[in-house]
Amino acid sequence: MGFRSIARNVDEWLTKRPRLKVVSEWVYLFILVTISAFTYALTFRLFINPSLVTINGLNGNQILFVGGGVSGLSQNFVKLIYDIIGYQKINLRNLQSILYIFFNIPVFLLGWFKIGKRFTIFSIINVALASLFISIIPISWESAVIYDSQLTRTLYAGILGGFSTAVAFSGNVSSGGMDIIAYYYANKKSEGVGKYNVLLNVFVIGFYFVLNLIHPSSNVNVLTSNFSNVQIAITSFISSLTYIVMNSFVIDLINVRNKKAQVQIITEDEELPRILISNFPHGATTVKGTGVYSQTDKIVIYMAVSSNEVNNVVRITQKVDSKAFITVTDLRQVFGRFYISPIK
Repeated sequence: MGFRSIARNVDEWLTKRPRLKVVSEWVYLFILVTISAFTYALTFRLFINPSLVTINGLNGNQILFVGGGVSGLSQNFVKLIYDIIGYQKINLRNLQSILYIFFNIPVFLLGWFKIGKRFTIFSIINVALASLFISIIPISWESAVIYDSQLTRTLYAGILGGFSTAVAFSGNVSSGGMDIIAYYYANKKSEGVGKYNVLLNVFVIGFYFVLNLIHPSSNVNVLTSNFSNVQIAITSFISSLTYIVMNSFVIDLINVRNKKAQVQIITEDEELPRILISNFPHGATTVKGTGVYSQTDKIVIYMAVSSNEVNNVVRITQKVDSKAFITVTDLRQVFGRFYISPIK
């Protein structure tokens, strides 16, 4: 018995026990947000904003960059308060965590009223855990990764950060901040969320660039070299942009909720169209045809579904008609009425 068969059997068993199913869903979501939060905390501490003090001479000549989103906005204000204004009575990591939570409050309100209450609750848990992990991860962990270049560090930050967000999205929750805003507009327009992250982060990168011109964020080895503030600010800007683009690419690659696919099914079973639309809240179109080889009457079914529904469409189709011929084509965008299940 394969993993998918076991998963279906477990789901059917839980469906008959609604209370236990709700509990299992919440436990599953908590595990997801914990993984997402810890992954982001590692991304932030090891790649985006590691300590300025090198560990045993490792990871030298690195320029810090902004992570984007609310986290990046909090980075901007940490830099403004800590470096520009010079107020350093609060621990740097604790200040980052406090501001990260503070700037998330308005977008949590958006999530609560416009997206879904369960979505917002677990997004808050995600942010709280990420803030906690950022504060408690020891500096010594930064020595576990040796960077061979600024670009390598930036790319891995984008991949790991994108994975963190995509893990949260897979459970229909978010990692907070601008992800909630991007998620709101992406669901409203039924498109991928990555490009909205890029658009919303332009201000964050620009703000950090200006702050870097005044006081560069870089490793001690860079500060003692001949690099100017302008060079450091430009390098930080390019790294920030690279991180955000890679982050968005990974999110759209993994997150399939807003991606669409066209399923074409050739069958002789006249009941299959009715069965399909009773299981999926989308319309379908049928066309009568004739098999060239068999010369028998056929029904061609066309359906546009979400990418995460394709496997279930195929499973139900093969259960009803094991001889059905199925093709699946990815769609760039769908116009017209297309049902997307609401987020709780």
